[in-house]
Amino acid sequence: MGSGPEARKSSTIAIKMLDRMLESGFEKDTSLKMINAALSSSGEDMYATMDIAVFDLFTGNVEFMKNGASPTFIKNENDIQMLMSESLPAGILNDIDLVVYDKDIKEEEIFVMCSDGIIESDKDYTNKELWLKYLLEDIKIKDAQKIADIVLSEAIDNDIGIPKDDMTVIVAKVVKNK
Repeated sequence: MGSGPEARKSSTIAIKMLDRMLESGFEKDTSLKMINAALSSSGEDMYATMDIAVFDLFTGNVEFMKNGASPTFIKNENDIQMLMSESLPAGILNDIDLVVYDKDIKEEEIFVMCSDGIIESDKDYTNKELWLKYLLEDIKIKDAQKIADIVLSEAIDNDIGIPKDDMTVIVAKVVKNK
């Protein structure tokens, strides 16, 4: 959350904690609650949005856990589904309200996750996520890297060529194993 060295520090701490807890066998939701408790009791202003996708390729399922994060977009042809998080970032409140989505994966489905720097780049929209939803509806290509490049390029163009915030976009596509 935020930008610059302090945001990088908070994010790095949260990621390392999550990685260690999951490797140690903690459940995902327990891990996220413990990270929130650690950040909120650190004595420093440390916050981190949590946006996690866990793909289980054996069961064909994906679980999204969102805490203060930007929407995740799921694209099927021209149909775009948005998974929203209405909660505050980890570290702000003592108790988190983790939003969890559980979904069956469909072949050719495209998942787009991005930072608030991408979402908030278009100042013309009151509902900031709508510009990206409309862009994804218009994109006809199915190459994940090209979609990520288009989204990033459009977000930078929205900021008149000079990004005002950190911009991250991750695009994943489900393909059948041949």
